Amino acid sequence: MFDKRQITDIFWDLDHTIWDYPTNAKLTIFELFSKYGLSEFTSHSPEKFHKSYCKHNDIAWEDYRNGKIDKLTLRKQRFSNTFKELGIEKDEFHDIFENEFVELCPTKSNLMAGSFEMLEFLNETFRQHIITNGFKETQEIKLKSSGITHFFKTITNSEDIGVQKPNTLIFQAALKSASAQAQNSVMIGDNYEADIIGAYNAGLNCIYYNQFEKSTENIPYEIVVINDLRKIGSLFV
Repeated sequence: MFDKRQITDIFWDLDHTIWDYPTNAKLTIFELFSKYGLSEFTSHSPEKFHKSYCKHNDIAWEDYRNGKIDKLTLRKQRFSNTFKELGIEKDEFHDIFENEFVELCPTKSNLMAGSFEMLEFLNETFRQHIITNGFKETQEIKLKSSGITHFFKTITNSEDIGVQKPNTLIFQAALKSASAQAQNSVMIGDNYEADIIGAYNAGLNCIYYNQFEKSTENIPYEIVVINDLRKIGSLFV
């Protein structure tokens, strides 16, 4: 457990930690499914389409983080593979869905439970920042649409730095941009490999938002584990 008296800066992951990607993506998928009348081309429900998209999106993002594919390939594959898996033979929809998804989804404003409350609470004492692997143009829209831009002093994006979390270089770049020291900083994130191990290796204190209560058996004792963002408040009082 870190010494709260030494903390000056809080670094947050954005998607799945503050911004509710699952809810916002699902709403967007359902809108597009209805708009383009996919029920005319498949017996699969919007729920099934969304479930398939989530699977292929997760695979594509993992490949992207590991350097196996680039941004354009990620965006091309996640919907084309979804249509292919469900047997929807409408190739012209692939680019349409991707382009409109990228435009519409970031305008959704749902946040993870407790995130806004904790941002307000921490903002009274600490400088707050974002470190994200998400694409720059969409992340900025998400922050504005959700009304939370004002909470953050700096935003460090992997596209600007040229490496992604968990690479320690992005955390070092974020610290430099914030004029912060690792030992006086805390990283909060939901992805153990990308957010937590990356920050831990860069010397930051860490709060792992383990919302799905995955096994913590091999997690270093110094890393704080929570399953509810609202529990962050008790760590700083």
